[in-house]
Amino acid sequence: MQERTSDSQILAAAQLYLGEYKVTTEQQMNLGKQIGLGAVVFFLNGCTPPVVEVPDSIDNEDSVIEIEFIESAPKDRFVVTNMGSCTLEELMLELDLSQSAGKLIFDTTATGAGVEVFQPFEVEEGDIVPLAAEGVNDGDTILALQIASLGPNNRASFTIDVDDTLPRSDLGQIRVADSEISGAVVTISIGNGETTSAKFDGSIAQADLPVCQPNDQSST
Repeated sequence: MQERTSDSQILAAAQLYLGEYKVTTEQQMNLGKQIGLGAVVFFLNGCTPPVVEVPDSIDNEDSVIEIEFIESAPKDRFVVTNMGSCTLEELMLELDLSQSAGKLIFDTTATGAGVEVFQPFEVEEGDIVPLAAEGVNDGDTILALQIASLGPNNRASFTIDVDDTLPRSDLGQIRVADSEISGAVVTISIGNGETTSAKFDGSIAQADLPVCQPNDQSST
């Protein structure tokens, strides 16, 4: 009679075979039963083990933040979207235009470095607060914000006027082409201290935060 494989052997087999994958004990047990000890024995003897497709359920849960610039009249718009699966708390966002291809600036008053039409900073959607007491000044290239909470697939947005300072540009200094915001840098941090940054490629910047745990929210 064939000897029954113990649960501990199955778990060890799954752990040896899966290696780098971060899976729960229950998932390891289930996958171990699929793989079987035979695969590990072949592997240890120098043979190639059978290919086992890892289920999507054990994929890492990334926190992807997308920042989109939308050129519009009379107000330009920035939209921040949580593309990941975790609620992000105390989201800090710094938008730095100094490295943008169009040498962009914020145009918030009738006087200053901006060109003609101006628009002050205004929250459109979400719980957004500027970190600087004075908000953003005309001619500034950096805007720092805090978003209290942003759930999966939720977004926050604000409007402001952005001008380029190039002597000659495709759309003139009042309007900003997607190529002109390329190179601008977004730095993002969340309440647990994790920080990341990304550059605009055209009108979009996407920043990947470290792996999150959907069932271990900081808000619970």
